[in-house]
This record gives sequence, structure tokens and C-alpha cells, in this order.
Amino acid sequence: MIIVITDPVFIKDEVNLIHQLFYDGLEILHLRKKQYTKEDIKKFIETIHNNYHKRIVLHSHYHLAEEYHLKGIHVPVTYNDKGNNKPLSISFHSVNEIMESDKKFDYGFLSPVFNSISKQNYKSNFDLQNLKNYRDLFTEKRIFALGGIDENKIDILKDTGFPGIALLGAIWQNSNPIEKFNKIKKRWMKKETVC
Repeated sequence: MIIVITDPVFIKDEVNLIHQLFYDGLEILHLRKKQYTKEDIKKFIETIHNNYHKRIVLHSHYHLAEEYHLKGIHVPVTYNDKGNNKPLSISFHSVNEIMESDKKFDYGFLSPVFNSISKQNYKSNFDLQNLKNYRDLFTEKRIFALGGIDENKIDILKDTGFPGIALLGAIWQNSNPIEKFNKIKKRWMKKETVC
């Protein structure tokens, strides 16, 4: 599975690019605009065709997930999910956090697996050889790799055992986000048929 996370800041022609990503096979879009107000998020959601709403996960203003019939919400590991009945994804920054978490979630991100493309000085502390020891955990808990991922790192990630990836900087900091997504997707799909 491939997930794309929106850039936290405004991107020119972003909604058209999002529609094209969905058209080209994007399964899930994480709407991460933490500086946006509730009204900004509502307007953003309303500009995306409602056929795609079931594929959108919110990183803030969680109550809008119900209002717009979105896929779910994404929360930090410390989130107290009082009464939430939407599918949940969660962020982890160590394997220990995954193993110690008692939260129920549909899938999670482990980051940064590689040095971040979008955040300068956000460096990976993971030993990819060591991460291979957790293949079963990643599969069972549906833990996806996030951070510094492009098409050249797909083989390593598949060998490490991640069942999915999340992309941010590789897409939005590229001069042609759609072409970049399709390159990564092609490489990921190729690896899926081989594995």
C-alpha cells in the first residue's frame, strides 16, 4: 500500500494534483495541514471530489472525519481516543513504541526510516538490518515506512518487511509530483509481485 501525506503548507495546484494521484491509484491521502483552521480544512475537503472522501485521513480537526464521511484520523502515540469510532492510524518513532502501545489502530507509520526529504535535519536513527528482525511485527500491526522514501529505496524497504510506505517530500518537493508518484508506485508494485 502507498499513502501520500499532504505538504503542511500550501502547494500550487494541490487539489488538481490530489485528484490526479487518486486517479492514478493512490489508495489513501493523509490530510496534514496542522496550521489550517477548522474552516480552512473544511474548504480544502470540499474542493476534493466527494468520491475520494472515503480515502482521506485527517491529522487535525478530527470531528470533521464524521461530518465529511472520511476514512479516518491519524494521531500521535500519546492520543487519548475517547469515543472515537473512526479507523485510526498512529505515528511511531521507535520499534519499542510499537511493541509497548496498547492502542488499537488500523495501521501505523514508523519514521523517519531514512533521513527526511521534507524536514531538514530530521535524521533516521534506524539500522535497517536490525529492522529486518521485526518483519512479523510490521506485517501483523501493518506498520508502514515513512521518511526519506523514493523509488531507489523500495527494494530495501520490501526486504525489511514493511507492508506499505507513506510519502511526503518525495512527492511534494518534486517538480512533477505525479510522475514521481507513478515511478515509486511502479517500483512498489513490481516488488509486490516478486515478494
